[in-house]
Amino acid sequence: MTDPVAYDYVKLVLEEEFLATYLRFSNQGILHYELTNILEVCAPLIRGLDEDDRFLKYEVIGTIADYLQEV
Repeated sequence: MTDPVAYDYVKLVLEEEFLATYLRFSNQGILHYELTNILEVCAPLIRGLDEDDRFLKYEVIGTIADYLQEV
């Protein structure tokens, strides 16, 4: 999935909810790589993205948290 809206949405959620990780990825120069991986994991959730759906945000946060546990 290379949808720029979805990429920006996942980036925003990562930055808002996991700031230390976001900054670490950015400082290490791997932010784009990690966001691409996270976006792939979140792809089933983000189909038909409605940015105002708070439950979607919670699911994305949970998915990101699970992803970060594995890295």
